[in-house]
Amino acid sequence: MFHNRLGFMSFMVAAATVVSFLGGNRCRLAFPEEATTAPQQCVTMSEEELLDRIYGGWVGMLIGGLEGLPHEFKYVEEPSSTLPEFTFLAKGARSDDDNDIEWMHLWFMYQKGTLKIPYDEIVAIWKANMNQGVWVANKRARELMELGIVPPLTGSIEHNAHAWYNLAGQFCVESYGLIAPGMPQTAADIGLHYARISVSQEPLQATQFWTTLVSRTFVLSSMSTMELLEDALLAVDPRSEMAHAIRHAITAYQKHPTDWKAARREIHQHWYKDRGWNANSVIVNGAAVCLALVYGDGDFYQTLRYAMAIGYDADCNAATAGTVVGVRWGFRRISEHPQFSMPDQYENRTRPQLPQKMRVSEQANILLQLAKKVIVEQGGEVIQKDGQTHYRIRLQEPKLLEPLPEIVKRPIRKDTAAPAEDKRSQ
Repeated sequence: MFHNRLGFMSFMVAAATVVSFLGGNRCRLAFPEEATTAPQQCVTMSEEELLDRIYGGWVGMLIGGLEGLPHEFKYVEEPSSTLPEFTFLAKGARSDDDNDIEWMHLWFMYQKGTLKIPYDEIVAIWKANMNQGVWVANKRARELMELGIVPPLTGSIEHNAHAWYNLAGQFCVESYGLIAPGMPQTAADIGLHYARISVSQEPLQATQFWTTLVSRTFVLSSMSTMELLEDALLAVDPRSEMAHAIRHAITAYQKHPTDWKAARREIHQHWYKDRGWNANSVIVNGAAVCLALVYGDGDFYQTLRYAMAIGYDADCNAATAGTVVGVRWGFRRISEHPQFSMPDQYENRTRPQLPQKMRVSEQANILLQLAKKVIVEQGGEVIQKDGQTHYRIRLQEPKLLEPLPEIVKRPIRKDTAAPAEDKRSQ
């Protein structure tokens, strides 16, 4: 009934995933939970396992983003009094800017057979498809294209008044980590290419963090959430407000391990009130997602509940958190959760050149094909073992690709906050 489980489960055979690590000229066999940051150079994962994790991350994004919509900007000065209860998309998934901007890029990447669509082609894609359900920095980028301005200038602070803070650097990039499993530098590079359409400066630090976190989650499943956050910080400029906000979220949790509201108050006071970052910024929302991840402690449902209750741009934050934990859980485990009631359907209401209706499982398979392309292009290979397809992935360490500029824009006053009309609304 739900997500065509029988068909999917026939593909997700019961055989255990084989994971190999390359040491010198030879690989030793191990299980995924043994993965560490060093000294391995490659990891071999079965196609069944890889698809399950990609599928889990994509479905996690859809569930978090769409179920989070009722909470969007509902809790700013104070969090929700309680953690919300919800089922997982009983009416199926649909397009929303937390998923359909990435899905549009992924679709055309797949159709064109390229991972980084040239910016002149992106302009044509945006002009044809980005005419509804587009907000703030993305909306301004679309307007600039009508004036003949081409990315990355559409994401520069000189042309786009929202580029220096806007959350597009977070909610428009998670899926690039899904197609670069274990390859955080490649994930960040692809993410930066598309994020530059609408943002720059601090939001690009967020892009590098979230793509790296999603990518590394594929191969570091034995790490605690705290350790994964610390690992992903290696891809962020340590001078950035983004890096400081993430570390503050970690310390706030350590100070208040059983009181998420106290940790949230601490983050709100410092970053929203004192530093002046608005409720649509990568700084405030990035810290909020990190709080949800550490308090959720690897539990898919609990993590999304925290992401929604902590507030700010809660649908975006639940989508991001859902992607991360979705990779850790995989689709099979998510589909077994009592709250899961999601049919295998996705309705496109916003991007006219994309299929109007698809199965979510079809979307996941397109992401798998893109991941295969990334794996091979980055020195990995497709291998056959015992009649099954496996992927040998050449691992990468997290790395800062784009440092913060020396001169950056910051909030001007303690009470600086985007007016209501500047915040995304649905």
